[in-house]
Order: sequence, then structure tokens, then C-alpha cells
Amino acid sequence: MQVNAVRNPDGIFVNTQCFREEAMHFMKHKYYCPDPFGSPGWKDYWDEQLKRCREGYSTGGARITGHHYHYLNFSPIQVAVQISKKVAKKKNTMPHFWDGDYNYFWTLDIARYGILDVGITTQEQNDEVYSLPTEEQAKELKRIYNSLGLEVRVQPDYLTGGYHVIVGKARRKGYSYKNGAICANIYNTVPDSLTIIGAFDKKYLYPEGTMGMASDYLNFLNTNTGWTKSREFVDKQDMKRASYKEVNEGVASEAGYMSTIMAVTFKDNPDAARGKDAEYVLLEEAGAFPNLEDSYLATAPGLSAGKFITGQIIIFGTGGDMEGGTADFAHMFYNPAEYGLFPMQNIWDEDSENTNCGFFHPMYWNREGYYDTETGVSFKDLAIEDEKKERERLLKISSNGSLIIQKRVQEHPFCPAEAFLTVSTNHFPVVELRNRLNLVNRENLNVIKGQPVTLYKDESGKVRAKPDLKGELTPVWNYKPKTENLAGCVVIYEYPVEGTPKGLYKIGYDPYRQDKGSSLSSIYVKKGVHKYSTSKDVIVAEYVGRPENADMVNQIFEYLIELYNTEGMHENEVTHVKSYFMRRKKLHLLAAQPDRVIKANIQESKVARVYGCHMNEKMKDAGEKYINTWLLREQDVDENGRVLTTIDYINSPGLLEELILYNRKGNFDRVMALMQVLFQEEEEDLAKEYGNSENTGNAKDLQEFFQKLHRRN
Repeated sequence: MQVNAVRNPDGIFVNTQCFREEAMHFMKHKYYCPDPFGSPGWKDYWDEQLKRCREGYSTGGARITGHHYHYLNFSPIQVAVQISKKVAKKKNTMPHFWDGDYNYFWTLDIARYGILDVGITTQEQNDEVYSLPTEEQAKELKRIYNSLGLEVRVQPDYLTGGYHVIVGKARRKGYSYKNGAICANIYNTVPDSLTIIGAFDKKYLYPEGTMGMASDYLNFLNTNTGWTKSREFVDKQDMKRASYKEVNEGVASEAGYMSTIMAVTFKDNPDAARGKDAEYVLLEEAGAFPNLEDSYLATAPGLSAGKFITGQIIIFGTGGDMEGGTADFAHMFYNPAEYGLFPMQNIWDEDSENTNCGFFHPMYWNREGYYDTETGVSFKDLAIEDEKKERERLLKISSNGSLIIQKRVQEHPFCPAEAFLTVSTNHFPVVELRNRLNLVNRENLNVIKGQPVTLYKDESGKVRAKPDLKGELTPVWNYKPKTENLAGCVVIYEYPVEGTPKGLYKIGYDPYRQDKGSSLSSIYVKKGVHKYSTSKDVIVAEYVGRPENADMVNQIFEYLIELYNTEGMHENEVTHVKSYFMRRKKLHLLAAQPDRVIKANIQESKVARVYGCHMNEKMKDAGEKYINTWLLREQDVDENGRVLTTIDYINSPGLLEELILYNRKGNFDRVMALMQVLFQEEEEDLAKEYGNSENTGNAKDLQEFFQKLHRRN
């Protein structure tokens, strides 16, 4: 039978029902194969269907993967069926073909197997090593990839396979069904295979999670197909194995297909799947997976042999379900290659060209009511317009609009930056910060604008900065360092103005704790307003690192204070800072405790440490408020009339990452250092407010008053 083309000349899907003919037959007749059970025709039919579920299916000039074919034809789901203008009801049916699913299933297949058998060379010692494809091979890879008509984009270097996959998505995209179907398909087509469905907590696994879905699909296959598999030995809620009892000479043993699906929880145990040689590992609800990175790194070696992967790990999470695991999930999603995850071009976020991320399923792919149910083509523009109207409606009717709209944006995101909003713990402008980070990474602004330097004192005792012209210094640019050299170096974005006036610059220092191995020291220098400068209120220098000796950082702090002619505020719970400056007889370089800030935020505070600032929950509340105000402060207007805020002038990728991922439970050294800067600034502003009314009753205030009066005279 001649099958019409699946796509028109413009590459648009026009005939996708040919991929789900078995499903349509089953929905109409309540059975798949009309031939009698066990007959040659019956056997041929089920052999052909099994082949399609393993290898994929081509028709009408197009092809889908095996997992996609299995999902469309042998995986019933609940879908919403419209019964009136604003009312729908759930109906048990077979999945529609979706263009979003087409992209997803092909991404999994290409990530694991690649498109061509290229990119691997053999050395004389017969060691397999990866190499980039040749120019000719790259062209062929690109040609084949383009022929698939995917909306996602991947560089040819990554089309040779051998990757795991990380997925971010909007709500209500059916991924529990899709992933449950993949688990059932592996169970049914790969003998002796192990499939692991993992989550931080078992509530994400069963009875309603993917393990529950997979179990339902196994029951469906046993009831309605020619692939019945007994589960005589293991048929539990958290584990299923295809086997039966076989008796030889009176001795019973376990035999059969021996494929297994098991659910594993990683709570308090990132090693739960360590060493397990699985065909497929699904890590669910990544945003609620606090030890996601540790769990992934412990699991991945069991699915590899040398340079090859023997199984595939899929990490996925839903916007709106982001909790304590958001930091790991977001970092791995935006830095896939360093974890062996499939790097895709970020076609979703603003200013993200030439940057990579994981696979993302936005809200406008296959939004209910906004796609063609016959072809699966998404009406993206209409879906986006509808979502924008809904957001506007919520803003108008909600008394707590900001939180409501943020939650809505997370659950129905246009882009990854929206999905990774951390509503419950982070009130910073995450989308704007993410867009700036994308721009910094794309344009290498940290490298272009930042100059690594070595600070030293000349013969006169004046601090100087020696630029690193040979590329010998290694700045710690990222939240999770990509270098083993954590000594770091000072980076200057703007040198101090000539004849630097006292107080123009503010410096904040978060020292590392010697008993906490993951902690880094962070120092930030912020410039205030100077009438002869074009820049204002921006970060002009930074240091992030962890050298072997803490006093090495204290010296950098000292030198930066002198270079920028100011005093330095530090987090004073760590006592080695004050001890260093006492030994150096330079306590005058340390900023005094911000009494006015403390008084404004902590009632009846009795803290008296003289120098620096002690951090507690109240002070973190204040620091977060000050940071948010600073980030959104209007700085200028560009040539298009767009208001530029402080965010548009931050060139430090590590600081941007930490601001995006920040929460009270994590270790965010850069954010803590920035808080010290802003405490110092706020203390100065409060002194100006109180200058005319509170110069009595406080010796320090009175002294400052007379000093200012003397300077004026």
C-alpha cells in the first residue's frame, strides 16, 4: 500500500497517523492481531511489531524511534477530551503523535547511539579513544540530522553518541507516561536487562509515579499482546522480573526472559545504584533531588565500559516542582558536557546563542487545545499568546501577584530560565540573571572585561596590580569550579580611579572555613558614584579561591583595601581575619561592625564584635533584600530605550550562577561576600539619614560628626 508523505515540502508534518495504525486498530476493535493465537500469521505479526519497538519504524519518507513506536501503539494514557467550550474530561486512549515527543525520543536515541559510527579511532595499543569526526563525516552527520527535521539543534561534534540526557520541561507534558513506556519497552525487548527508576523519595515512584505507570503497561502487554511474560518470582510494587519456575530432574530454578524493572530511592544514599549494570536509569523529579549530582556521579560508572556507555541515564524534572535539588539540577542542565550529558544548543533562553544546555520541552509544544490532533503539529504562537494572557489575568486579580505569577511561570515556562525559578527560597530576578549569564557566556565577557592580576607592593610600599599577560593565572570563574586549581586569582574589571577618594569603593569578604573543604573565599569590590566616571554602582574587582593558607587570602583582602583606598567588611565568625590584621597592625583597614544595619534588622541585638559582621538568619534576610534592590537598580538606558539595571553590568559568571541558584541551605560564598559589600553601603546610607538627629548619645557618631565638620571648614 502506498503511504502518503509524512511531511510536506516545507518539512511540516501532514500525515502522522501512519505511525499509530496498530493503536487505532486496537481502539476500534479492542484487539491487535486478527489471526488466531499461535498461527503463522499471528507469529509474524508480533515478530514484526517487536522489531519496530526495538529498531524504530520508517514510512512515508520519515522515521520514528523504537521507544516512540512502542509509546504510540502499546501505551494507553489518560487524555483530556473537550466536551464544551471550557470543559474537558479525561478519557483512556492511545497517545497522539506530538511534534514535541518526536524531538524527545530522537534526542534520546541520538544521544546514546549517534547517527553514524564515527568519532572513534583505535591506537596501536588497541585502546578505544574518542576523536572529533573528520570534516567529511561532520557534513554527513549534519545532513542526516537535518533530514530528521528536528526543532532542537546539536553541533556535529556531539552527534556520535555515548551521552546520557538531562531534561527540563513544563507541566502536563505526559512524561510519566512516556518514561513508563520506555521502561516497559526495554523490559519487553531486551532480555536480561535491568531498568532502574530512581528518585529522592519513593512518593515520586509509586503508586502514582513512573514505576506505577510501568507496572500498568506490563499488565497491558500481558493482557493484549503476544508478548506475555510471567512474573512468578518477583512481582512487587518496587520490582518486577520476567521469569518463571522451571523444574529439571526435580530441581526448581528461575528461568525466562529475566528482564527487570526496579524502583530505587536515593534519600540519604547517593550510592543506591552504584555498580548496577543497567540498560536504562531514570532519575525522576530532579528539582526535588538534593543529592542529584552525587547520585548521578555514583551511578554513571556502572553504565560504562572504558570510553563507551553500556546504558543510558535520563534525568528529568518539571518546572514548578523545584525544591532543594534545584541547584544541582540547574547546574547540570546548563553544563551538560562536563557531566557526560548530551549538549544541545540553547535555542530557548534569551541571549543564549552558542551556549549549550539539556533537552527542554517548553509549554508551547503540544499545549492542550493548541495542537493539531491529527498531525501533532503545535500551534506555538497561539499557545504563547494564550499563556501571556493568563499571566496578565493572574497579575490583575491576585493580591500576592509576584509569587503567584512566578509559580505560574515555573509550571508553564517558555524557556529553561523560567523553569528554574526558585520561588520558595530565592526572590532575586532569576530570569534576568539567567539572560545575563547566557550573554556573558556567549560573548566571553568575563574574559574580555576581566583582567587576571597579581597584587604586590612596590619599593615604596604601594600596592600595584601586575596583569597576567602570559595566561599563567587561573581564575575560579564558575559556581562549581571547572579546574582542580582552586588557588584562584584576583580579577579586575575596572582599575581604581586616579586619586581614589576615600569611601568611593566598598569591599566585602567571605573567608573560607578551614574545617569545611568545599568552602571558597570570596571578595568583591564595588564602586559607588563618582562624578568623573561613566561607570557607577558596579562590581570592579573580585577574588574567589581556596589556597592552602588562609592568610594568603587575608593578604589579598588587605591589598585590595589599600589599592581601592577604603575599608573592608568581612564575615567575622571566622576569627583568622581579625587575627591577621592585628598581627599586621592594620586593624584600621577593617570596617567596623554595621551597628545601624544590625539595629534596623535585629531588635535588641547584643552582638559586639567591633569589626566585621556576623551572619544569622535576620542578617541574611536583610542581605537578600539589599541585593535584590541593588540588582534592579536602574543604571542607564540603551540606544533602544531599554532600561539597563545593575544586572546588565555584572560580568562575573560565578556570581550570576550563585544568585540564580541561591538558597539558605546551600553554600554560596560569592553571595555572602556581596552581602558584606551592601551592609557596608547601607551602613553609610543610614548614617546619612540619621546625621542630623542622632549625633548625640553615641561617641562614634559624635566623633564622625566633628570630623566631617572639620573637613568642611
